[in-house]
Amino acid sequence: MSSPVPLQNDKHANLKLAEIDDYTRYKEQHLVPIVVPDFFTLAGEYPLVFVQNAVSGEFVPVAMMGIKEGQNLCCQSEQWPAQVVPLSFNNGPFSIARADTDDEQFVILIDEESPLLSETDGEALFTESGEKTDYLEKKIESVVQVAQKAINTQGVCKYLSNKKLFATQQVQLQFRPDTEKYNIDGIFTIDEEALNALPDKDFLELRKKGMLALIYAHFVSLQQLHRISKMQYEADEAARDNGNLTT
Repeated sequence: MSSPVPLQNDKHANLKLAEIDDYTRYKEQHLVPIVVPDFFTLAGEYPLVFVQNAVSGEFVPVAMMGIKEGQNLCCQSEQWPAQVVPLSFNNGPFSIARADTDDEQFVILIDEESPLLSETDGEALFTESGEKTDYLEKKIESVVQVAQKAINTQGVCKYLSNKKLFATQQVQLQFRPDTEKYNIDGIFTIDEEALNALPDKDFLELRKKGMLALIYAHFVSLQQLHRISKMQYEADEAARDNGNLTT
């Protein structure tokens, strides 16, 4: 797995970025972190659940794009007909990080091994004089906006956690009675009983903060669990036909 490096106008002067709808770079990532706006665009396509960071204990919302660890059912092919994708998908090969752990300065990183980059095809990142192109400026602005949304999402999850609204779930999926069962641990959802048991004051506060719409989008998205189990069944059947199904 490649390690992104700081974007530099001398080192990366000749690079160009191709805008293609190829998301196979995520094919081994079955749980994809999302941000608050994603709840409203992705709820009709993927189950949106939460996982807990084992180190910090923080909750992180994710789109389930697979059941088996290391297998994203949606991103196996360049021809995946994506209707909607997480906002972060469109930022590749860029990311953002703190310049120093104790610093408020941030640096834009680039994945030099990304197949989206070349010196021949796509949009130039820098001008001949070493200035950022308008195209690159817009890409960086998008990266920064998603990073800001990620910070806001952290705050939302912390608030929901403080209200004790998360409940751990052992999800069991089975497409048909005669097919394999999949048990998925480590998944959290919003506890509907805990939500309904909130004092009126807390419930109204959720509404004022705009979190009720997010919670209901989360509930709606859980209807996609059957769809993801169907996709896993079809992937297993295809692998079995090709003689390379692993269990």
